[in-house]
Amino acid sequence: MDANGSRPLEDLVQWNGELSGLIRNARHSCEPASAVMFRRGHAVAAAEKVTTGLVSPDQLVDWAQAVHFEDQVHVDEGHQDLLTQLLVEISTPELFEPVTHEVCQRWLRILRTSMASDAEAAER
Repeated sequence: MDANGSRPLEDLVQWNGELSGLIRNARHSCEPASAVMFRRGHAVAAAEKVTTGLVSPDQLVDWAQAVHFEDQVHVDEGHQDLLTQLLVEISTPELFEPVTHEVCQRWLRILRTSMASDAEAAER
């Protein structure tokens, strides 16, 4: 683990490993965790895991719940509305719609469009 105690949370946000272990490690870390930033790239990578068949939509729901409800995971302020909406909708499908491959593809389009718009603005 790194000196600031953020590694379990970083692994969770980046979904580096087996999900249940990542969630367990993030919740039961011996050291107080430093804040970790949740960015659009993390959301894209997670949604791509579903669209490529690496994980199930239910696993994405579990991941989103863990990320959303972890106090030390902070949402990128520049895209807070978009990322918070994604986390809320994905983590509570019973309130919105079931998480499916199509829902993930739609979120990928939204996220990629947002990222492309930023890239275009940076070029101006």
